[in-house]
Amino acid sequence: MIFRGRAVRRRSDGTFVQAFHDTIPELLVDLGTQLESILDSDDPDLRRLFPTAYPDDPDKDAGYQILARSELSDARRAAVATVRRTADSEVLTEDELTDWMALTNDLRLVLGTKLDVSEEETLDDLDPADPRAPAVQIYHLLGSVLY
Repeated sequence: MIFRGRAVRRRSDGTFVQAFHDTIPELLVDLGTQLESILDSDDPDLRRLFPTAYPDDPDKDAGYQILARSELSDARRAAVATVRRTADSEVLTEDELTDWMALTNDLRLVLGTKLDVSEEETLDDLDPADPRAPAVQIYHLLGSVLY
């Protein structure tokens, strides 16, 4: 069982109780660490994390990428650090939960790009013999964490 009741519940003090199975924080930390290791690379699977801002003006886009990429990478590293630091926490602040969700979304974007998964593709469509099956299952699991 991945969730114990509602996965995230807001408390009256503004904090959140997370009730994910222990494997979810472990998975986010592991995948987040892998993401950190490629953030500064030209890995094409990162294209959805750093989209083209000016598709019709390569010079303008290059300038944007120089200015924005490091800031975006720093924010992603901070989210990984938050999840790593709070992985064993049952109670999260709003900012911590936001970092959990941001990291989960980023991981899903990168994995979906790598697998070339479409939004219409469901687990029911997945052939268990497909070598991508375990990664596609993780992709769908990350989606269920967000929703």
